[in-house]
Amino acid sequence: MSHISTAVEYALHTLLYIIDLPEEAAAPSSKDLATLRALPVKFMAGVMTKLNKAGIIVATEGMRGGIRLARPAEDISFYDVVVAVDGQKALFDCRNVRHACPLYGQTPPAWATSGVCGIHAVMLEADARMKDVLRARTLRDMADQAAKRVPSEFRAETRMWLENQAQTRRQRSHMPQDILKSAKVPEIQGCQK
Repeated sequence: MSHISTAVEYALHTLLYIIDLPEEAAAPSSKDLATLRALPVKFMAGVMTKLNKAGIIVATEGMRGGIRLARPAEDISFYDVVVAVDGQKALFDCRNVRHACPLYGQTPPAWATSGVCGIHAVMLEADARMKDVLRARTLRDMADQAAKRVPSEFRAETRMWLENQAQTRRQRSHMPQDILKSAKVPEIQGCQK
């Protein structure tokens, strides 16, 4: 079992789509982002709710609503996202197994149980270093790195797809219910459902 959940991984990948969203562009919905990541809408909505409560995104409801970053990408660390999605948790949960030695009798000696044991000390150091690394890397770092690998044509196609989804959402708000039931969600090239 990994220490950091898959939900954090999906959150970080999904945030890539809204990092450089122009102010005038329509913001994608949870459903748009779920479709783009081939995830259940309910799962994505849960992740977005956690990010919203943590002040990482601003989610506006309604047909004209959507999801945007709450602050600049360079001000949001990986650690912020991890804590928002998974909560505060330690890398290691010491069980004080050193207390349970049958040779100690009823009461373990002070030399065996006082202070932090060497194993726990290493785990505390590892936890601190991991948090330092996560705090040092931002969403801007992630976006800049992705921009070097992802072709600009694909990034433009993704933006266009998200914009089309938002426009479709707006149009649907004025459609009769029987037409809405037959509407299909368009696919983005290169992405699997």
